[in-house]
Amino acid sequence: MRLDYKYNKDFTPIEPDIYEKLNWDYDLIVLCLEYIRTEIHTILETESDKIETFLISFSNFLGQNYPAIGIRNKSDTEDCINLDFFEVNEKIEKWILSVGIETLKHKAQNITYINWKTLHDLKRFPNA
Repeated sequence: MRLDYKYNKDFTPIEPDIYEKLNWDYDLIVLCLEYIRTEIHTILETESDKIETFLISFSNFLGQNYPAIGIRNKSDTEDCINLDFFEVNEKIEKWILSVGIETLKHKAQNITYINWKTLHDLKRFPNA
């Protein structure tokens, strides 16, 4: 898997096991990923001023784009957090299992989000 480094530099990509469960509905996936993104600090038990999280348009080796979460240390922090891909992914997967996919969809319905086309065009959201 690769990131479009021009837009999504230095991210640890997070691709939770929700795509198939959400019937590959990219708008619904973006919605649920945005909810997960808002909960990342709680899930990872980290301070919000230490890491940055974004929705990203990710692409595979075939050039197919799909939504994911990008996470990285804030560039202005001296104390870097070890963002081990496997540890981060495991914590998020456990959290999703504990919440359940239906509850995730329900909770996500109450947030403001962008759709897949917008994310695909922007490459990253929020675009900071």
